[in-house]
Parts: sequence; C-alpha cells; structure tokens
Amino acid sequence: MDIGDTLLIPEPGTSLDSHLWVVISDPIADPFRIVLVNFTKHRPDKDQACILEVGDHPFIRQTTCVEYRRAKIVSQEELDALIELPQVQIREPLLPEVLQRIFDGVPNSRMKLDVAQILEEQGLVQL
Repeated sequence: MDIGDTLLIPEPGTSLDSHLWVVISDPIADPFRIVLVNFTKHRPDKDQACILEVGDHPFIRQTTCVEYRRAKIVSQEELDALIELPQVQIREPLLPEVLQRIFDGVPNSRMKLDVAQILEEQGLVQL
C-alpha cells in the first residue's frame, strides 16, 4: 500500500459496510509508523477539520468527515496482514487534491499530537 490508498475495514461485530480508511503517511519513509484515518458520516459533533462530499471518492455517498482522533498507527507488517484478511477490501486511491485537503485539515483537527508529529516529520503537514 502507498500513501493515499484506501481500504474498507469492517468494525468488529458489524456488517462489512463499515469505515473507509486511508493511508496518510509514507510507508516507505517509515514502515514502522504508518498512519491511517477513517471517514465517517458527518455530524455536528464530529471533527470539522476536513469535510468530504460526494465525488471526492467513489465510496462517499453523503457528506462525510475525516475522523482524525481515531487515527491508527500500524507497521507495514500489520498492514500487510490486515490486507490479507478476506473481509478487508482495497478500494480506489484518493485523488491527490483530496489527500492534500486531509493534510491541510490536520493542524485544526482533533488528531493526537504524537500522530500528527509523524506526518510533520515526513514533511506532509506543518503544525
């Protein structure tokens, strides 16, 4: 997987139609700390730092937001094992401009500082 790639990962105990996750760090630059964020249905109580609309990605069917505070850090080994699970589906990668909007939202988001610092170390965001 590469930066901007997406995968549909079901939440434990739920249907397969769960959240779309996106790789937002560079796995080559740091294969031990790969940052993933997910998209979720937009609501006023959710993080408003990056709002996505229909057309931003084929999976998005309604106003959606990036759930920065639920970001996950995984290793390349963990990501490879996840991809092998039959219930995980690789989806279309993000367009570069949508990925940039996600990066632009990081400084104003609810992302934990230690996660945001990984992105800053890779030169993807400025905190």
